[in-house]
Amino acid sequence: MQTVALPVVSAITAGVLIVGQMGLMLTVAGARFRGRQSLGDGVDPKLLQLVRRHGNYAENAAIFVASLALLEMLGAVRPFVIGLAALFIVGRALHAIGLSLPKTTNLWRIVGVIATATAGFALGVRLVMLGIGHLG
Repeated sequence: MQTVALPVVSAITAGVLIVGQMGLMLTVAGARFRGRQSLGDGVDPKLLQLVRRHGNYAENAAIFVASLALLEMLGAVRPFVIGLAALFIVGRALHAIGLSLPKTTNLWRIVGVIATATAGFALGVRLVMLGIGHLG
């Protein structure tokens, strides 16, 4: 009988990411309240920047955590899983910092994108490899 590993690293990663996402969400909510802008971004470029920062973070985090949990449950070695999680979290943080600056094309954002993409590609490739290995 095969046992499935609990996705402990994924749970911790999800916890860290959701706290970050809630922080970004609250900055958007605060800006909306101050600008009396219920929906959309209106004409406030700062609100648009905050909305994009939150949205970009959220659209990447969910699929990464779900995939990371699958990787853990398929039996990937824990140091590799931890490394991917750490790289992704750092990437998302750096990207959010980069999107917080007046000039949004900057080193923080570029390094954040590279870290996020590297973690995502490595996760995807390893998932396929482990999945194929479990087919037989």
